[in-house]
Formats: sequence, C-alpha cells, structure tokens
Amino acid sequence: MANENFSERVYIPSQPFDTSDPPRFSQLKETAKDAIAWELDQFFSYKTNDALAKISEVPNIQKFALGATTQENSLETVVNTIMAYGDTPDAFPMISITSTSERERKMNIGSNFVTAVQYAPSIVGTQTGPFDFSTGIPDGQRYLTLEITTWPDGTVNSATASTIAFSELIFSDWSNVTMDQVVEQINKSQALYYNLEKTTEGYLRISTGGPCALSSPNYIEVTGGDTVLLNLLGFTLGQSDTYLNSSNPPKNRYSLAADMSISIDVVSDDLNTRTELADLVYNYFTFYMEKRRFQLFGRSYFSRDQDPEEWFHISFNNQFSWSGEVTTSRQGGEQYEKIYAVRGTIPIFIEDFIDRDIVDEPVFLQRDYINPADASFPDGDYFGINYLK
Repeated sequence: MANENFSERVYIPSQPFDTSDPPRFSQLKETAKDAIAWELDQFFSYKTNDALAKISEVPNIQKFALGATTQENSLETVVNTIMAYGDTPDAFPMISITSTSERERKMNIGSNFVTAVQYAPSIVGTQTGPFDFSTGIPDGQRYLTLEITTWPDGTVNSATASTIAFSELIFSDWSNVTMDQVVEQINKSQALYYNLEKTTEGYLRISTGGPCALSSPNYIEVTGGDTVLLNLLGFTLGQSDTYLNSSNPPKNRYSLAADMSISIDVVSDDLNTRTELADLVYNYFTFYMEKRRFQLFGRSYFSRDQDPEEWFHISFNNQFSWSGEVTTSRQGGEQYEKIYAVRGTIPIFIEDFIDRDIVDEPVFLQRDYINPADASFPDGDYFGINYLK
C-alpha cells in the first residue's frame, strides 16, 4: 500500500531541460516545452520504491519543434522524423513534445504592465555551515540568540526587535546543523516579522516580511545576539538594509500570457510498451501533478539570486486527451518491424513576467512649488495638506 508523504506535496522550481539554454522571457512555446520535458524526465527517473514498477525502460524524452497540428498526418511526420534522427537501438521508447497552438491572453486591459515590485530588504551571512552550536555556548545556556530589528508595518514608528533562538530542542544534532535545517526550523517555529532562506552560494539570508509584516517598504538591522552565533553565521552588529538601497531598486513588472495546447507523442517499436508508456504519461498529467497543484514555476519564485530571472508560471487545464494513433514500418528494416505512436494533447495556460528597474526617481508636486497667487490654477484642493512631503 502506498504511503502519503506530505513533504512531497510542495511547489518546486522546474529546472531547464538544457542548462545551456535556460528559459528566456517571451519565449512561451520553448519555455512550456522545456518545463514539461524536464518534468516528464524527472517523473520517469524518480528514485522511489515504485520506479521500476512504472516502466522497465526509461524513455528517451526529446523536444521537436515541428509546428505540428493534431491531424494524423502531422503525427506521421513526427514519427518519420524520430525514425530518421533517433533510430538507434536505445532510442525507443521515446516521448516527443511539440506545441500545436497559441492564443494571446491579456492580464490587463490595454497594457502589459502588472505592478511595481521590489525585493525585500535583507542581510546575508558569510558562512555556509554545517554549524556546531554546542561550541562556545555560555555555561548553563541551552540556546544561542540573534536579535534583528525590522519595521513590520513599513514605518520607523513600528520598529520591532525580534529575538531568534537557536535552541538544541529544535535540531536533531546540536553539533552538526546544516543550513537547510536552520532555514526550515526557524521559519516554522519562530519567524513572524522576517523570513530565512539559503542563497545559491549557501549563505543565510534574513529578509523582511514574513506572515505578519510587509516585505517592502521595510528595514532590517542586526541589533544584538551572542557573539559566537554571529561569528558562526557570519553576521555583524549594525549590519542593515533598507528599501531605499539603490542596489535593490523598485521595478516595474510586465507580462506575456497565452493559452496553449501541447502535444505529447509517445513512440515505441513495441505496441505493449507504447500502451503502457501512454498510460504512465496519462497518469502524470491527470494524477501525479496533483502534488504540485497542476502548476509549474520558474526558479525565480524560489530564489532571488536566479540570473537571468525566470518568472514563468504554467497551469494545466486538466483536459488531457489522446487522439490519433499511427503504425508505420521502420525505415530500412523489414516490413514486420513496426513503429507505434499515439498523440496526447494537454491544454495549458502560461504567463511569463519580466522586471525592469525603475531608474528615474518619482517626482511629486509639493505645495512649496505652487504660488497661491497664480490665478491660472483652477479651484481645487491643491493647497490642502501635502501627505507626500
């Protein structure tokens, strides 16, 4: 009987199918095909107890940009192309991924602008761990502390000191704590006005925000803590960041979106293998992806260090279907050596975003700039209280 593992029911980033050719903004077809190709590859290579029961031979997953349609003759074209360029003893079974249609969707009326965004102010340590929190701890003390101050509601009047306790009670091995364990345990047990994450270099980043605070505008500063802990994590007293930091400017976010239909062609030189593999592909799109809420995300949703940024988001429309089947003779072989193929189609919605730094400072009309004696101004509230000054 299969067990339910809730730790697997999470959003995770989709990695590039080809690391030398990562997703780029506006390439919606390529992005969708890359993401689905990588996900299918992971599905068939999972290191789980039922991996061998799924299929005895890992399929060869490739992308083919053929501009195909859902007509049977286009599937024959795919099959012929696969046989021409992939006809080797290890080429089958194969899954080819093609996009067949695309229709633009607008997120806003008359504009691609979405909103203004900004990364949360943050401080980053200089140590990667693992950490031995049992060394140098004061006598009789069972925890080490780090104090940070933030502005939960975005103003200096809301300045709040938060004490983060690194206790032996929340780590399985107090003397050998990984960075992943630090991030997971502190975020789960204590973080209200801040958020912990591991940078791509393995350092600890503490950002403003959290369940009970704004991420920006905000401010963060190291205002206290045990010296041994500060040294272990690589923080210093007074280390700070603010939403006014010019190295982290606000950005305007723009989007492209489309309804799209993706074709999944399952090809094999064995009819039973094709049928079984088609069942597994169907299982992936209709059941397995429920763990991910039938959604795929770019890497920037999970790491602000991703460069170039990847803000694509793919939603499956839960209408997977099989259509035409093709049986054709293997090229150059005996007539009884057949190639069997079937085409599946999954409609998706894909949106992609790009953030552009705002390089011009906003200009506000201050009341000091207005001459009340200037009769050219119409009646109105120009000389009331200026809340922006």
